[in-house]
Amino acid sequence: MTIVVSMINWKGGVGKTSLTLHLAAGLATRHSKRVLLIDLDAQCNLSFLAVGLSAYVDHTYKKNGSTLKTVFDAYFDRKQAQPKDVILEKQVRARAGKIFTKVGIVLSHQELTLLDMKLAREKRSGKDHREETRFEIEKLSVIKNIIDAVASEYDYVLLDCPPNVNLVTQNAFFASDYYVVPAIPDFLSTVGISQITTYMDQFNQDYRSMWSYAGLPGAYVETKFGGIIFNMVDEYKGGPKDGHRQIMTSTASQLESGALFDNYITDGDGMSAAAQVNLPVFAFSDLPRAQQNAEKQATYMGRVVDEFYERIV
Repeated sequence: MTIVVSMINWKGGVGKTSLTLHLAAGLATRHSKRVLLIDLDAQCNLSFLAVGLSAYVDHTYKKNGSTLKTVFDAYFDRKQAQPKDVILEKQVRARAGKIFTKVGIVLSHQELTLLDMKLAREKRSGKDHREETRFEIEKLSVIKNIIDAVASEYDYVLLDCPPNVNLVTQNAFFASDYYVVPAIPDFLSTVGISQITTYMDQFNQDYRSMWSYAGLPGAYVETKFGGIIFNMVDEYKGGPKDGHRQIMTSTASQLESGALFDNYITDGDGMSAAAQVNLPVFAFSDLPRAQQNAEKQATYMGRVVDEFYERIV
């Protein structure tokens, strides 16, 4: 059964996109899982990291290839986008000269910001309020429909969400079994996490009510909180330094028991060195610099991947 996970934090610069890519890389290599990445952010950073900037520009602009924008355009045209047209297989870079055979991706597009405004204005009249509620659920189900169509082909779907709660992001939440919050041990990175969980509780309540009122078959399946993964952690004597540990402990105290992943990712330039050549940090031996730091970060990332695999079930 496919497990769908949204990666979200309203604060930028917390390593969310990098973590999304590395979770996919680790699940594919360490656990032989098939993973689909979906880039929902109009900044397209996951797309750039996964396939490389030049390959992205060639596909999206020179060849006018399909992206997530294609999926939403089909919705506006009262059509259903075909997964085979929008999912790129065997293009996510794994090592120098090699690609992942178990990782697919739906690329983002810079016009997604404008698409969200168009989606917000989209109103379909029904014969009564119940039918109009079903139309609103259709608007929230654009991404879910694509995922459902390929559910048998992937073990995990990871959605890299923008730092907001617009309708594109709500599409991701509506499709997800879990949401996971990447964070750094910094006050501004963590101050809004409890608010994210509050919003998600409200979304679950609203979606459940809409589903029931619309008279749809079955029941709405809630999106569950999968936990917080800390990134860019400074260590001292084998553990987080005092300042970072205090922030992590304080964050945990505001949430349910077990909200924090036990494992985290250390700070260092290994991951940025890997990103510069469009490789995951696991390919540390292929990097032109920072190989030692990258190897350390790869070790920590591997532990996070393994814990993710155990927790998100």
